[in-house]
Amino acid sequence: MSAPRASIVPRSRFWWQLSKSVAHAMCLLWFRVRAEGRDAVPASGPVLLVANHASYLDPPLVGIHCRREVNFLAQAGLAKFGPLRWWLRQVGVTLIDRDAPSKVALRLIAESLGAGEVVGIFPEGTRSADGAVAPFKTGVEFLVRRTGATVVPVGIDGAQRAWPRRAWLPRPRQIVVRYGEPWSAERVLAPGGVEALRARIAELARVPLRAARADAAARTAPGADPIDPTVSAGGRA
Repeated sequence: MSAPRASIVPRSRFWWQLSKSVAHAMCLLWFRVRAEGRDAVPASGPVLLVANHASYLDPPLVGIHCRREVNFLAQAGLAKFGPLRWWLRQVGVTLIDRDAPSKVALRLIAESLGAGEVVGIFPEGTRSADGAVAPFKTGVEFLVRRTGATVVPVGIDGAQRAWPRRAWLPRPRQIVVRYGEPWSAERVLAPGGVEALRARIAELARVPLRAARADAAARTAPGADPIDPTVSAGGRA
């Protein structure tokens, strides 16, 4: 008997709005978070938010400041605790098996974009240990080519200082989320477009770029996701 086909989970608007408000208030109090350029996100049509990834805080930070609802995927292993799994479903988190083929995650994201929604991805493949932006995996180019979605670069400045990989709890450090100008699909798919996008995200986040050779070990390290187009920590944030 074949396994059920993964599909996007519909969110509860009530729990989405309540959770967004609570998370926003907590971020303001603990991280003195602020957002810059949030009006850069188009008011309609498919949008791919592409951000740097250094902390578990990244998906909610992107989601709470966007004027539209943002879709993410999450590893099913993050929802082993029953109440957390229930809440994730209420806010529309789509859980996928960590061992599922990358094409399953990409198909789900493409379906959301095809429906004219906003999707947030973190294409480095895993959280950065030092905050530097690693080379992107192939998901960005694939999704843009398949859907023609507008791309908005997002730089998260300070999340790595607030909650780095080896810390148990977040620290009270200021965080700034910067949304850059929209990029057309043609601009992203032009020669060198994806690398230019990565450089723009690093500029927005005020962090350096990591060389491809230095990133090779991170791609094979335990815990590195095969595509992670959160896909490491968020749901429909």
